[in-house]
Amino acid sequence: MESQPSSKVSPSPPPSTKPRGVPLPRSHLNRVDEGLQGTTGAQKIISQLNTQRSAITKLTLNHNPLGDDGISHLFNYLCSTPGSRHRIALSEINLNCADLGCKGLQAISDYVRGNEVLRTLWLASNALLPDAVVFSSLASAINDSRLRFLSLTSNSQLGDAFVEHFLPSLRSRYLHELHINGVGLTAQSAPVIGAWISRYPHRNSDGACHLQVFKSSGNSLGANGVWEIVRAIERGNWSITKVEMYANQLGGLLGATQTEDADAMRDAERALHRVLMRNSYWKRQTEREALLLLRYSRPLLMRLKSLPASVSPSGSTSPPLRTATSLFPFYALPNELKLYILGLLAPSLSPAQRMRIYNYASDPSTLPCLLPPLRRDPGKGGVAEGSSAGLQVSSPSGSGEPCADGKCMSAGNTPLSRRDEERNKFLEVTGCCAYEPERQGKD
Repeated sequence: MESQPSSKVSPSPPPSTKPRGVPLPRSHLNRVDEGLQGTTGAQKIISQLNTQRSAITKLTLNHNPLGDDGISHLFNYLCSTPGSRHRIALSEINLNCADLGCKGLQAISDYVRGNEVLRTLWLASNALLPDAVVFSSLASAINDSRLRFLSLTSNSQLGDAFVEHFLPSLRSRYLHELHINGVGLTAQSAPVIGAWISRYPHRNSDGACHLQVFKSSGNSLGANGVWEIVRAIERGNWSITKVEMYANQLGGLLGATQTEDADAMRDAERALHRVLMRNSYWKRQTEREALLLLRYSRPLLMRLKSLPASVSPSGSTSPPLRTATSLFPFYALPNELKLYILGLLAPSLSPAQRMRIYNYASDPSTLPCLLPPLRRDPGKGGVAEGSSAGLQVSSPSGSGEPCADGKCMSAGNTPLSRRDEERNKFLEVTGCCAYEPERQGKD
């Protein structure tokens, strides 16, 4: 909330398509506004996928009235054996304005469940209804995936019931960005959103929020609702660094004038800015100390086995090599004292975060590869387009997404070097993407 506009703000726009005449990568299938309708339209997409030589990484089908039947037909194909070569490479799906309903959403949930490759899912401007079973299933599927971005913007019929069914069950460690702009929320949703964001249980839910970006503009939360969410972030959330709650003036303070309501919204904006600045600062500090602790923990905790006495070609035994303990007495200290000394390098980290870093640093399987891994293309024949030997470089995240020119793509479609990718993977595995305060007593 950088500023509080007086007029209604349109929700986050769907990802733009490239201008006409600009060729798309072969790994992108773009069929925007082509009148693809129902199962007939879905079959045309499936036919093109079957003739595609290499697996696709991005599927854009915005502004096509596929409906529940067409979307179910398409995702049943992607879950089948013929479509599996695309499933292991497809990292982004755009289904904005596709007449998607609850039946189609259930098919998407089945596809998302257990999927370790899909990162981005756009489902804006559809006909979704607040079905308790379907949205509980979607939350469960997201918990069992690596999805990082979800947009349900402009599904105006969802309302407060959707939040009640969806958020308390959402516990994914990997979901970093959620858009619920213009979905018909009122101040009744604020306590549920606040309880989820602050990691406090709501109706016996043990869910935890790991979001970094939360957008809920164009609703009717009112000043009371916005303030409740801001206080929840301040009280119990250290991971969120960007929040947008524009155009939520309707449903303001009870008995307040329009001027008083506007003042309350501006106060909430200033309070939110302070909280997000706090979270951003501690996020940077946590990541910096985590990387520093890994740098020194790796050589000190991952000790090589002592080499035996060497034998010369003539059969005589040379004097034994000096042990690591004699060379560096730190190794002779008790483990508790070693970890205490190392912990002084990262005073901002919680004991649990430091312990996860120690386990990571002492595990040989976490050592980076000297050379980038090579894999065969999942397409037909196993030969990648543009490759000379049917082999291509895979991303270090293990997602199977190809990296071109030493660069991978982040969830936001920005170039990410392999070094940055490994760094982010380490921070995520060790839970050091955000500050983790020590809790006193029970929540």
